[in-house]
Amino acid sequence: MSAPASAGRIRQVWVTAPRTVEIRDVECPRPGAGEALVAPARAGICGSDLHTYRHRHPWLDYPIGPGHEVSGVVLGVGDDAGPLRPDDRVYLTPGVACGTCRQCKAGRSNICEQLIGVGAHLPGGMADAFVAPASALRPLPSRVSFAAGAMIEPLAAAVHAVSMAGGVGGRSVAVIGGGTIGLACAVASLADGAAVAVVEPFPAKRELAERLGARALEPGGDLAGRLAEACGGPPEVVFDCVATPGTVRDSLLASARGGVVVIVGVGSDEISLPLAAIQDDERTVVGSSMYVDGDFLRAEALVRDGAPVELLVTRTMPLDAATEAFAVADGGAEIKVQFSFPVDR
Repeated sequence: MSAPASAGRIRQVWVTAPRTVEIRDVECPRPGAGEALVAPARAGICGSDLHTYRHRHPWLDYPIGPGHEVSGVVLGVGDDAGPLRPDDRVYLTPGVACGTCRQCKAGRSNICEQLIGVGAHLPGGMADAFVAPASALRPLPSRVSFAAGAMIEPLAAAVHAVSMAGGVGGRSVAVIGGGTIGLACAVASLADGAAVAVVEPFPAKRELAERLGARALEPGGDLAGRLAEACGGPPEVVFDCVATPGTVRDSLLASARGGVVVIVGVGSDEISLPLAAIQDDERTVVGSSMYVDGDFLRAEALVRDGAPVELLVTRTMPLDAATEAFAVADGGAEIKVQFSFPVDR
């Protein structure tokens, strides 16, 4: 095993209860067989991290060591770590699937029956160093910045959502919610040739949606009518990146006959839907969860070719300000808050 370039003690962020963030001083972990030790350069606060911060994630218990949107540099590797070497620039693909269950064999590793996640079940990249399975680390293309590299993961989630819609090329698309995932859905849809409208209450986020090439609307009022006007008719695909009972219902009623509503946001509420809007008009409502390997390949290619994901990073903060950073991200005015580490300088 290669010796880590950094040893001793490290700082590690933990969310231990609602709105409670701790920075723990812990022993630097060492990579075991098939693992690598990584020094993060950038680590983003995800919407799912905020669910954990606000109350409780639907399928995770406290405490949680977050950080799954990560780019960085390999410090050391364990035995059987494949081609990874110290000083390699990498980004994290945090879902670790078993590879043997029915879903994995069907190519649906995102809903693996034994799925675990770095930054969820395992301590993540909001730390001076973290250990991850070597299979969960991919080379970061040389001309991609660490900031953009940490955005490949959320873009992969958007790419997966597009695939769950059956593709969007040449179709009209509405995105409900202009946060990171919503704007990533806009980026992925625009790259595939869709006409996109984004619904978002914060003016700065609407302005960025327009910079990306989408139309931008405020919520409220006759949303279905205004989306139809913006899209040249009811949108054929709606990505609900908020996932409340109200936004799911609005998305369904705003969509075109024969259209598709993809629920991308993390929700936990029970909802009721007008059955006639689904059965009579043959609308489809489908969930989108995380990503599969091919989604990362597509997202990486988009970033490598210049997809403007770095525009979504609107605030960088040091790890020592973790409590403040989570509060800032929770405020809603910023799009993506990332921690920046010395490796990035």
